[in-house]
Amino acid sequence: MAVDTNRIRCVRCILSSTVPGITFDSAGVCSFCHDQSVSTTDITAIERARIEIRDLFQRRGCPYDAIHCHSGGKDSSFTLKIAVEKYALRVLSFTLDTGFMSRTARENIENVVDSLGVDHIMIRPSQRFFRQVIRAALTRPIYSTHAMRRISSGCNACISMVHAMALRLALDKNAPFILAGFTLGQIPANGIVYCNNYRFLEDGRKRSLDALRASVGPEVDDYYRIPDEILNRVTDSPHNVNLMCLESATEAEIISEIEKLGWRRPRDVDGCSTNCRLNTLNNVVHERLYGYSPYELELSHLIRQGLMSRDEALAKVGVPPIDDVTAIANQLELSEDELQRFGIG
Repeated sequence: MAVDTNRIRCVRCILSSTVPGITFDSAGVCSFCHDQSVSTTDITAIERARIEIRDLFQRRGCPYDAIHCHSGGKDSSFTLKIAVEKYALRVLSFTLDTGFMSRTARENIENVVDSLGVDHIMIRPSQRFFRQVIRAALTRPIYSTHAMRRISSGCNACISMVHAMALRLALDKNAPFILAGFTLGQIPANGIVYCNNYRFLEDGRKRSLDALRASVGPEVDDYYRIPDEILNRVTDSPHNVNLMCLESATEAEIISEIEKLGWRRPRDVDGCSTNCRLNTLNNVVHERLYGYSPYELELSHLIRQGLMSRDEALAKVGVPPIDDVTAIANQLELSEDELQRFGIG
């Protein structure tokens, strides 16, 4: 498995020279670190979102105020904690069980929802179907290259499914909010809070959905689309809210808080995940195809915000164990040609 650990990186953050649009000065500092407008834009977006969320949270649903996307990882667990304890929301927590969830992450979900007194449901797609989806995302051009700057194709396929199913739950339960644990390193500044009007946003999803359907089959619509009979009843679309973007906490501080709820760090995942074993393969494939980790933008943002050291970030994007990558690739039944293409085996 060939992952270049000697690539040129920014001396302040960890962005690679292969990241689209990046340049370096003579001292080895990247253009992202020099761009002061990024931090200014983030500060403005956060303050605007605080006001908007404060006003939006005056609305309440019945029986739930929010559907919470709960992976069992540290960020989604912390999001649930602040949703309940800081914002006093009545939450239905929802987990998509992909079959690649760490056993410890599953236990963490149970511990966190029980400690907070939150209702929880778990939906597990058929493993045949889910693995077909991930295999297609990894091996075919389902998503645009631009979309891959912040996320791997496998994660994109999974998270898109989570978002669609969470939206269906929100519409079914009349919940005005959908909560997820993204930070500004993972999403753009305009993504902290937005109205999730399915029909308005559908065109932006059409190309990737058509490509995924062509690769996997019509069953894709059952997991990625909202039926017209549901949409025809909608009078008010829910808002997606990323509460983590309003917090300024280090990873150690986040973990300290959720450990009070019985959360424990999994030992069978890579440095960039606290819940998903599939993430390891997704990252390797992304590095092989694009030349940089899908976590570089997120981790570099945390470095610039003073929430993570550069050494901590470098440790997270280190080379994963080959045995773990190979085992997951075999579960997805990747062909020998595909394994060689990604430098696995």
